[in-house]
Amino acid sequence: MIELPAGVEIDERPLDVRYRSTLRGLLTRIRLLYDAVYERFGAEGLELIRDVSTAYGRDIAHRVREREGLMEFHDVGRFVVRVFNNMQSKGDVKEWTDKRISIAVPQCPYPFTRPEICQAHTCMEESLVTGLNPDLKYFIEKSIPTGDEFCLHVIEKKEVHQA
Repeated sequence: MIELPAGVEIDERPLDVRYRSTLRGLLTRIRLLYDAVYERFGAEGLELIRDVSTAYGRDIAHRVREREGLMEFHDVGRFVVRVFNNMQSKGDVKEWTDKRISIAVPQCPYPFTRPEICQAHTCMEESLVTGLNPDLKYFIEKSIPTGDEFCLHVIEKKEVHQA
């Protein structure tokens, strides 16, 4: 915390309010940076976003695997829900079966407007899920930036989904 001079005070907002406001600002800033990278560098910018996002997801998965080992299907689903909750995402689990988990999110936390940037960013979740369990896959079945009402994040066992 920043120490103020004697006699100078600022109003302290509750931690949950500060966290929500700060997180929203940071996520919007990330989106603006992605937009700028894409506008300046085009396809190479998207590749950069994909590379950074993939490496970040892989790094998280590596740390979790060192601590917990290979995660089972539903454990990966719980972990992804926890990640979304940490991002203050609203939504609900639409499916929770032995082969498919789907999570509907009605508002993008970033908030992405371009489908290609959303897809490049989502490489983080893809590499996270496959890093936690290589027999699983992650994909976005519906997406707000493509005009859908909500985003539908899906985790499946690899043999289930036919593209």
